[in-house]
Amino acid sequence: MINPDITLFIQMVNFLILLFVLNLILFRPIRNIIKQRNQIIQNFNSDITSLTDEAQDSMERFEQKVLEAKKEGMARVNNMKGEGEQAEAELIAVTNTEVQAKIEEARQKVASDIQEARTQLQAQVQAFSVAVTEKVLGRSIQ
Repeated sequence: MINPDITLFIQMVNFLILLFVLNLILFRPIRNIIKQRNQIIQNFNSDITSLTDEAQDSMERFEQKVLEAKKEGMARVNNMKGEGEQAEAELIAVTNTEVQAKIEEARQKVASDIQEARTQLQAQVQAFSVAVTEKVLGRSIQ
């Protein structure tokens, strides 16, 4: 059994002194280090959260700009396509006008060639008719 004598009190005081000294030398610094580490981890977590949010916002802005660029590109393509179609229509109209002018010029040339050929043929017809008549009659008509 335990006899409460003075050694028990000495041991209790010794224990309390040891507890106080260990608290000063060991426990308090360890708790401070753990607090600092927890604070650093908390700061890192908050930084990670803010950076993640910032990255998400940047990604959304990037995607928005990509969509705007695609829309602008499509608008430019459509605009250029319209301009190309308009230029094509103008070129076709000019070409048609030139072709019609050349066709008309060719018709006029053919008509003048026909008229010239008729004139030459009429002159030759008289000579041929005189020659044919002379051959048929067997004598000179003039």
